[in-house]
Amino acid sequence: MRAFFFWEAKAGGLTLSHKCNPYAGLLARALEKWGISLELGDYAFGRNWLEANRKDYDVLHLNWPHHFYRRDDLETTVKAYAQFAENLTFARSLGYRIVWTMHNLYPHERPFPEVDRMGRLLVCRLAHVVIAHCNYAADLARRLFFRTEELHVIPHGNFIDVFPNEISRQDARKRLDIPEEAFVYLYFGNARVYKGIETLIQVFGAAAAADARLVLMMRPSAASVGYWDDLMALADRDERVRVFTSSFFPNEDFQVYLNAADVAVLPFSEVLTSGSAIAALSFGKPVVLPGLGCLPELIDETMGILYDAEDARGLEQALVEVRKRDLKAAGRAALERARSLDWDDIASRVAALYRGEGKG
Repeated sequence: MRAFFFWEAKAGGLTLSHKCNPYAGLLARALEKWGISLELGDYAFGRNWLEANRKDYDVLHLNWPHHFYRRDDLETTVKAYAQFAENLTFARSLGYRIVWTMHNLYPHERPFPEVDRMGRLLVCRLAHVVIAHCNYAADLARRLFFRTEELHVIPHGNFIDVFPNEISRQDARKRLDIPEEAFVYLYFGNARVYKGIETLIQVFGAAAAADARLVLMMRPSAASVGYWDDLMALADRDERVRVFTSSFFPNEDFQVYLNAADVAVLPFSEVLTSGSAIAALSFGKPVVLPGLGCLPELIDETMGILYDAEDARGLEQALVEVRKRDLKAAGRAALERARSLDWDDIASRVAALYRGEGKG
């Protein structure tokens, strides 16, 4: 069986060597064992393309619907949405099996929110299968997008096989010039407003002990230029905050930052599924997370701390409390949780849905 997988619009690829989120490459590799070949779909998605490929491809697997219609202004966005709706309807009439994985509720940047809602409603109406990564997300699909049939919960897989993990804590700290005796909190990921990084810097400055360090491993976001400037200004005020930036961190670099850290802190202001949280667990790293979205189904108190995102002092208390925990035991629990997010099991369930076997 062959399937088109619509992934990241610009740099996306379906191997682990591509400079993009490795989720797609891991799924593609695991699906090969089930006789399924994934290939990148074309976001142009025209009728001629759909017709020409139908004899060789059975499935259209969507991930980020806004890539089909998001344009620079509302008028062209609406026109592109109308074309997408027409083409998706045509694809279904040709016999393609349409699958959507709902990674997030809506895109992180939403210049045209009503079109995004229309896009979700459209996909939920036309898709044969909708996949959510947790029960909370599936409930959102039911309540907000009226999807009740063929709605399956399949977790996001781990990243254990993606990142090398050989460097010792001591050597990692030498690489980053961090004192051996310091207690290190780590944030890693894109620098975007919903990530809550500015709040982390402020709370760390006010609440963290003198021996603490905050390491920020960040990729600047073109969508948040002003936000980036504000972050740099905040970080510069506290010499305990160390900032490391790159437009793309190679996979082998993650071990340096994660193994140098005592705990990963990801203070989202909004989130559904978090690949970063799963990456931290994949390194056996205890986590501090808000109790939002899928995160309460991902971790429990044995692996770190889930704090109340509505509590103004929730993050502050978590940064203090985590230092009292048995972090070695929490790290072991974190790694065990990551191992349970097994790609072979995930691929078997996705393969069944591709084939219309109704398992998920």
